[in-house]
Amino acid sequence: MRCPNCKQTLADDINTKVNFCPFCGKRLYDTSKHYLMHIYSMGAVDMVLGNMLVFIDERLMYEVKSGDGILIVLEAGFHTIKFRVGVRNKSIQILLDADFEIKAHFNTATSLIETIVNEMEGTEDGHNAEAISKEEITQPVMISETGEKGFETALGDDMPEYEFKASSGLLEGELKLFSERLEFTPAGGMKKETLDYKNIVAVNRKMGTIDVQCAGNVHKVYSIPKDIYNEVIVFLTKKIEEVKN
Repeated sequence: MRCPNCKQTLADDINTKVNFCPFCGKRLYDTSKHYLMHIYSMGAVDMVLGNMLVFIDERLMYEVKSGDGILIVLEAGFHTIKFRVGVRNKSIQILLDADFEIKAHFNTATSLIETIVNEMEGTEDGHNAEAISKEEITQPVMISETGEKGFETALGDDMPEYEFKASSGLLEGELKLFSERLEFTPAGGMKKETLDYKNIVAVNRKMGTIDVQCAGNVHKVYSIPKDIYNEVIVFLTKKIEEVKN
């Protein structure tokens, strides 16, 4: 990143909330301006890793097919763009004071995400609403009002608050309790069962097991270790009440 006025290179850890250059003192960007950003996912399609996910400021998420691209419009200023392919992530920070083109590629040899960032010359004036309306702007596939945590929850990347061995009927497996859902994963690679707390009516004690009553009078019963039985009942009851309220 560099100052658009004096062309000095800005530090990577610059305070992004300050809108002036530490070298020349001039304003770095005009918040009234809007710019276009083209992002391309380069390389061959990988059926195992799936499509590339692109996160803008931990608020907007886009999905980009390999060999394809997206077009987004952003307000002038500092923006963080994070790329994800499989479990690999790469984040870059950009001072947006012109249109940009970003080419991202997952290198299968190094298992790293590589990016090429180009500023489009002659676009510093930005685009007005009429010009933007004529562009085919890509809509995000997900919007998070809680930042990274919201995406982790939606994508199943968040860490469980409880994790222990459990059984459901004749199935032995593992029960994980998250902030907004529970997951029971049977042993042997069988399909995972997920229950969102918003769809749970009540949690009841039933002969040493946990009886989870869902909408439509559907019951899921889990046997869990005795030493955490009461603690789990309290945790689930509290979480369900929080969701209802």
